[in-house]
Amino acid sequence: PAGTSMLSLLLLAIVSGSHALLRGACGSAACVALGGGGGGALLKRPWCRLSASAPPAKAPERLGARLGAAARSRSAFMAARSSAATEPLPPTLLPITFSVFAQMIGEGIAISSLPLHMTLLGASPLEVGLATSCFSVAQMVCCPALVSLSSRFGRALVLRVCLGGATLSSLLIAASGSTAGIVTGRFCAGVFAASVPVAQAAATDIVSGPQTARALSRVSAANQAGVVVGPAASALLIALFASCGVAPPLRLRCAFAASAVLSLAVLVASVLPGGRRNAESVAAAAAREGAGGGGGGGDGGSVS
Repeated sequence: PAGTSMLSLLLLAIVSGSHALLRGACGSAACVALGGGGGGALLKRPWCRLSASAPPAKAPERLGARLGAAARSRSAFMAARSSAATEPLPPTLLPITFSVFAQMIGEGIAISSLPLHMTLLGASPLEVGLATSCFSVAQMVCCPALVSLSSRFGRALVLRVCLGGATLSSLLIAASGSTAGIVTGRFCAGVFAASVPVAQAAATDIVSGPQTARALSRVSAANQAGVVVGPAASALLIALFASCGVAPPLRLRCAFAASAVLSLAVLVASVLPGGRRNAESVAAAAAREGAGGGGGGGDGGSVS
């Protein structure tokens, strides 16, 4: 009998505990369903207090929304950048590239034909090498100074000075029948051989953003086109002067004279009213660039 009573008490305790657990689960469900209404009395129970708290935030959904917004923003930015990159370049860049092309044609003629011309004049290999090296030495010394002057006095003005120097050097070589005169002309050409870096600086003053790379590529293309066209132009001009009955020693000198005429024509076109308007546009763009960069410290200048 004692064992039977103990077993009965154990069964009664198990049934009572199960009943209490079921009531607690039902109370939690009612608390969550009723919120702050009919289930308010159940908030005093610890299990109901946990179940009545706000549901956790849906982090994956918020992360997905942020990633979607970032992707849309990036797509809009790339579309705007692509649209700006495909816009046509300003027309003020055209005379700048013509200035570079005109000066580099003279360099192409000199690189291809001048050593042979000096050899025909009786120059020694040392003199031929001196005429080639003095151009590079003069350019290395004077080019940084001209670029700095363009920041102070204006890109267009320094480009005109470079064109004037190219014209003068070609005329010196065309008028000279001696090695000393040719070396002097090549040294003069090196002093004023700063059109490419000055034109690149002017291009960055005119355009900004995605168009900067295109503008710089135009200047570089004009530079390379002059070097490529120069030797071909020299050969065609020599053949033309030969057909006109010009003496052989004078044919290459006439080719340099034609190069001087081209540089002079571009220089005159730059000082005409249309060219001056382009120069003023370049100066205004340089002034805006300088003001945007912190007070116009040195990227641009006025055009005299």
